Amino acid sequence: MKAVKPGELERQTRLNPAVRFTLLTGPDEATMEAVATHLIGLAGKDAERLDLTGSQLSQDPSLLAAEAASMSLFSPSRVIRLELSGSGDDSLAAVEALLAADTVINPVVATGASITAKSKLVKLVEGSNHAVAAICYQPDRRALVGIAMAAAQEQGLRLGNAEAQLLVDLVSGDQALMRREIEKIALYLDAGLDRQRQVTAADIAALGAATHEEDVSECINVALGGKVRELPEMLSQAAAVGVAEIRIIRALGIRAMQLARLRAEVDAGAHPATVVAAKSSGVFWKERDAVTAQLHIWDSVRVARLMTRLLDCERALKSSGTAGAVLFRKLMTDITHQAARAR
Repeated sequence: MKAVKPGELERQTRLNPAVRFTLLTGPDEATMEAVATHLIGLAGKDAERLDLTGSQLSQDPSLLAAEAASMSLFSPSRVIRLELSGSGDDSLAAVEALLAADTVINPVVATGASITAKSKLVKLVEGSNHAVAAICYQPDRRALVGIAMAAAQEQGLRLGNAEAQLLVDLVSGDQALMRREIEKIALYLDAGLDRQRQVTAADIAALGAATHEEDVSECINVALGGKVRELPEMLSQAAAVGVAEIRIIRALGIRAMQLARLRAEVDAGAHPATVVAAKSSGVFWKERDAVTAQLHIWDSVRVARLMTRLLDCERALKSSGTAGAVLFRKLMTDITHQAARAR
């Protein structure tokens, strides 16, 4: 099957029985999670959910096909959620086995922010009649406002354009955080489909959007922008408000993927500012100046090395018995100093 747009999957009202494997990738992690949540929800509220990781599949390539063919003992249906890291190549054999299996009764929904459109896994999915891939780019500001208004309506809220723009700005364009804020507002106003409530700017201000995403964004821009003097304080602030180290590493990985994609256009002769300003860039308007500056600093070779080190650090943070926290601070320091030298 050919690649589809994330919006097509979000508009589905039932799972397609012909699709065994759905792959969601791209620089916008929030869209990936929103689409994955929607598809898993289509399996039914009583469906059993099985979570697998790419590392599990690399150790046992037959596991995915076996689980996809197994009936649930306690639920009427079953759905498999697969989290992939890196290029996704360590799961290639497992997905090949799944697509070639004689019998599959449980759909698989996979996400992997670091998987590129040129990866072997994406090519495999696009060439199969039993799989579909969607690359998720961050919507522009206008689209995000529309998403906010539609999400509010689902919760029984009437959200005007101005209030929707305010909410989008407060969450720095993160869809997942935006939806959580809308759910909070609905509870605050006791809204429901049978109890429509109008949202005001005062309501949004009273609850206040979480600041975690702003802290993560600032950490990214401090590190990749080479702001050596600001780094210690920024890391301390992020830790004080509870931003997990692995969240920062994953956010840096998504930005690195974005820089790699945009850098290819720069290497082909385009100006960084022009590339970032294009609608297809996927760069949130608040981040355009920072990303433009980072494109001047990070060439393709530096970005490739950065992605490798980020992946190694993420593995260390997820493994027990490692000096993950120490490695994290060292990596952040190394990234910042390298960017400072390249400015």
